[in-house]
Amino acid sequence: MQSIINRFPTIKSYIHQAILAIGCMALFVVPALLVKTTSSINRLPVLTWTDAQNIVPASLIKRALRENSTGDVEAESIKVLQVLSQGAGKLYIFDFQSPQLCGAGGCVYPVYQQSGKLLLSLIANPNLPKGEVLIRPDDTVRNGFLCLVITQTISIEGMVSRSQYCYQGAGFLKLNEALTKVGENFVWGVGQNN
Repeated sequence: MQSIINRFPTIKSYIHQAILAIGCMALFVVPALLVKTTSSINRLPVLTWTDAQNIVPASLIKRALRENSTGDVEAESIKVLQVLSQGAGKLYIFDFQSPQLCGAGGCVYPVYQQSGKLLLSLIANPNLPKGEVLIRPDDTVRNGFLCLVITQTISIEGMVSRSQYCYQGAGFLKLNEALTKVGENFVWGVGQNN
């Protein structure tokens, strides 16, 4: 009985050997590249604070000022995070950059829907360890909006608190809280769509 290996013809040409080697490598490289590409596509973009006047409708800036400050806040100094939704309109998270809207517990960070509806008014301390992000979207979607993760320092050295706020019909509510090491990311479930 002839062995299985001897049934295949030997490849004597260097060109054919090179083509066969490239084909074999492609079997491993192409799937690896596809996995890397799709995983980077699924990652949420890193949000940056932007001048509100560059991306927020002027009427919403006026409303946010009227509802959250007593005056003395210059519209030019307001920063905002813009969070895109899953079909429910944009979210704008305001940072007024004003000591008058900060206290012992932190500063006021209101979250407005593009329509002008206030969905969350949060008091958070912006002073975090290096590399930590105060507010970021989560990959969990609830009622058309990405959930938000708020990071805060705690009294335990090297640890932070991460709170997950998700949209529940009338506004954002705190659903989860976890303590993690500084710099360690924490994920609540994988992209639930409710």
